[in-house]
Amino acid sequence: MKGRQKQAGTVLAAGLAGGLIAASGSLSAEEVERFDLDDFELESGEVIEGAFLTYVTHGELNEARDNAVLVLPSLMANHTRHDFLIGEGLALDPGEYFIIAANTLGNGHAISPSNSEAQPGMEFPVFSIRDMVDAQHELVTQELELDGLFAVVGLSMGGMQTYEWAASYPDFMQAIVPIITMARTTGWVTAVWETHRRAIMADDAWNDGEYEEQPEGFKAAIGSLMVWVRHWHWMDAEFEDDNKEVIPWLHDLEDSIVENWDANNYIYQTWAEDRHDIAEAHGMDGASYDEALQAIQAQALLMPATKDILHPVDDSRHAAELIPNARLVEIESDLGHLGGGGIAEEDIDFVNTEIRNFFNELRND
Repeated sequence: MKGRQKQAGTVLAAGLAGGLIAASGSLSAEEVERFDLDDFELESGEVIEGAFLTYVTHGELNEARDNAVLVLPSLMANHTRHDFLIGEGLALDPGEYFIIAANTLGNGHAISPSNSEAQPGMEFPVFSIRDMVDAQHELVTQELELDGLFAVVGLSMGGMQTYEWAASYPDFMQAIVPIITMARTTGWVTAVWETHRRAIMADDAWNDGEYEEQPEGFKAAIGSLMVWVRHWHWMDAEFEDDNKEVIPWLHDLEDSIVENWDANNYIYQTWAEDRHDIAEAHGMDGASYDEALQAIQAQALLMPATKDILHPVDDSRHAAELIPNARLVEIESDLGHLGGGGIAEEDIDFVNTEIRNFFNELRND
């Protein structure tokens, strides 16, 4: 197995299992704060009992209180997922910005099926991307007492939340940066998630969500995800010497990730993705998808990955044509979906440079 392939696999496992450490070195440990939402009503009318979010902050709020940036992680990842963007000289420099890195409903670090005492496992109410954002809005306005944000940045599912912020709270932020994501979930993506959920639920060990150990079906779902987040150009080149080596490599990734993820949490977060559509945001009043995109007021830097087969580039290209103040910058990477995810050094440098330049332009206008 090639050395760079082993390294990429190790880094990815660490990144997806929890967070991702930037190539320039790890950030200093920050204390994780907790914000209690108490009984949190969802858009469905159901209530999450004893709800809470957790988060960390980097940097300081300036005197004008206009340098706050909210960053939101990808599916199942935590508040460290964007560490490759945070640091001196990077896109989110703590010397310039007050950075709020929040955990999301269902990721195991905020209230989730895996840690709820009142509604454990499959008793947990089904939530949406919009519910995630509404909870974050309470965090930002009530806990941190902010009446606006400079920007919202999100990766993959975090990018879906970024779009939702712009649609549901259009006056609240100056800019959004949705990375490797889409403004509504397509049938293509929902079909991927449904195959994963079926693999989990078909395993007798899942036991209607009442398992003592993570079921093998969950490992199969993770293995499938590890394929979908790449592109065959990367995969074929990495295993060209011996294609059979991909199997033990995949199993190693499954084992490392399942140690930190939970099957029920995965089911619920993918259900949330299924329901994502900014045309249903607060105040849209029956608007079409195109009308919802046209209504976005924030300055937008859209960063899809050109070879992304999980969240194909088409949606970002379409959105860029309709959002009034949008800039489209495509990430050219054989890593596909992971091209925007802080894995390869050249991709990390590209994403940081583009976001930093975008923010500098906005601040200097």
